[in-house]
Amino acid sequence: MNVMNIEYPTTLDKIADITDDNIDIFVTLDDGNQYTLVVSTLKNIGTLMNEKGYSEPGWAQQLIIVEELNEELIKIAVEAFAAEADGLFLKVSFLATMFEMEELDQVLERLDRQYNSEEE
Repeated sequence: MNVMNIEYPTTLDKIADITDDNIDIFVTLDDGNQYTLVVSTLKNIGTLMNEKGYSEPGWAQQLIIVEELNEELIKIAVEAFAAEADGLFLKVSFLATMFEMEELDQVLERLDRQYNSEEE
């Protein structure tokens, strides 16, 4: 997949510390689909962990990690993920927030039945 467009609902010039923050982006791929993703810096992950009192990394959905929030680094990262496995990471990251728990449980049950029946 190729990246056709990256939009920023919040402009990067409004970010006080581009080395310690995160931002939403809208990515349009050449299949016409648009995905909402989050770009974060590694330092921001540490800041959030410290604020929450976590001693270990928590769950981070939709996260593309860059050294600092600037258009060039974000573009490089997004294009790399779009090119790999037909954009699988971008698609799965976007979909991670789209399902209700009941839907996820149904898929897990189906997979469990599938794998357990293959073992018999």
